[in-house]
Amino acid sequence: MGKHEGISKKEEKRFEFSKIMAVIAIAMWVFVNLFGMAMVIFTMDSSPLMYVIPSVDAVVAAILGFYLWKARAENQIKLKRLYGVDVDTTGYYYDSTSSYTPVVTDAPLYENTNII
Repeated sequence: MGKHEGISKKEEKRFEFSKIMAVIAIAMWVFVNLFGMAMVIFTMDSSPLMYVIPSVDAVVAAILGFYLWKARAENQIKLKRLYGVDVDTTGYYYDSTSSYTPVVTDAPLYENTNII
């Protein structure tokens, strides 16, 4: 069989809800920014943009941040399935034959660790 055994074509083409939300958020961001630029040109007043554009940017940043977090988690699961290595974001990896082992052991975080 093919790459996706046991998955119908309808299920294979279906978009995830999070991906749809990310596309809608980016489209909203583009629309608001273009509309804002047009309104500044026609009205010669940019004061409403102080509130509208940063609020839209914050919403889009939150949606994209959660989408990227979810994609990272899914990729970690895929890597574990493919290679048997549990990739952790704290700089440690887990091998099924050993315990947690630091990836970089001799690199200091800071040169001077003295606190005054």
